[in-house]
Amino acid sequence: PGSNPFAPRLSSSALIYAGVSGAIGVVNPITEQMYLYLLAIQNAITKVVQGVGGLQFDTWRSFENERKTLLWKNFLDGDLIESFLDLPREKKAQVLAHVRQAAKELPDASVPGMAAQVAAALPKTVDDLIRKIEDLTWLH
Repeated sequence: PGSNPFAPRLSSSALIYAGVSGAIGVVNPITEQMYLYLLAIQNAITKVVQGVGGLQFDTWRSFENERKTLLWKNFLDGDLIESFLDLPREKKAQVLAHVRQAAKELPDASVPGMAAQVAAALPKTVDDLIRKIEDLTWLH
């Protein structure tokens, strides 16, 4: 209570893992507010950044086998969000414009008024967005 739900922090229940390919990752529980906040940023980035191999982000993260294809959902891609930091300034400005638009389209949250709270907390300038994403990179 009273803590900032948008402040990045590593939870004591975070899971740090390593893969045989040398990849290291973190699975960290976050608040619903932080999820909606990051989802708005992620969705904005996918509208500006070309996906891996020219694939749409939705296609890249989907599961597919001989019998079915399942679209991704409830997933935040930290690498995608961090890729914002490598964009040229004009692309960052385009992402910010999409973030501001996304604020008007946030999904209904479990708590009344939460979407408005998230929208109000979204970055207002490119430099604010850069700082927020840089803060997130310190979690791993």
